[in-house]
Amino acid sequence: QINTEEHVDAADQEVILWDRKIPEDILKEIATPQEVPAESVTVWIDPLDATQEYTEDLRKYVTTMVCVAVNGKPVLGVIHKPFSEYTAWAMVDGGSNVKARTSYNEKTPRIVVSRSHSGMVKQVALQTFGNQTTIIPAGGAGYKVLALLDVPDKSQEKADLYIHVTYIKKWDICAGNAILKALGGHMTTLSGEEISYTGSDGIEGGLLASIRMNHQALVRKLPDLEKTGHK
Repeated sequence: QINTEEHVDAADQEVILWDRKIPEDILKEIATPQEVPAESVTVWIDPLDATQEYTEDLRKYVTTMVCVAVNGKPVLGVIHKPFSEYTAWAMVDGGSNVKARTSYNEKTPRIVVSRSHSGMVKQVALQTFGNQTTIIPAGGAGYKVLALLDVPDKSQEKADLYIHVTYIKKWDICAGNAILKALGGHMTTLSGEEISYTGSDGIEGGLLASIRMNHQALVRKLPDLEKTGHK
């Protein structure tokens, strides 16, 4: 099953053929290929993440994302920044070309949030972590996940946590979830529940993403954030 944000009429679809050759730099990172039944696979594609920012010419936020989920669990994620030609990818129990940073600030974290809901998160974040907390409004879920990682792209801001408080589509978050999971990080609802990438195409329970932190301790620190997000 393939889920994509883009809807194209059959007459306008461009046919792209793949020669099934995987680049050598990727093959050398994948220790053991995995075979799974085709019916267990769901693919989520976001051809243009940060659409609003793209229309405003804020191109640093724009990404293209592909994610493969097996039995609802994110397994392979790719986040590509077309305007800086940077690509991050990772496979759970496989390889990756990106890594976590060496340190993160848990006490007064820099928190990356949606540009359209930054005020909502800021109020609760300051109550939870104190006045030294920095809120970074940004566009695009792909960009926000990359903010948590060691990314060489100079246009990429850095954050310690990614928090989202409203409804979000699964094609926005599956690739980032797979990459974080492959690197030992976590992406859950605000109440700490794992996200299943089958069924409906969105989630209501907000989002908390972290890496090299005590994720469940962070969940417990944010008991009122989900309620705040639904007011």
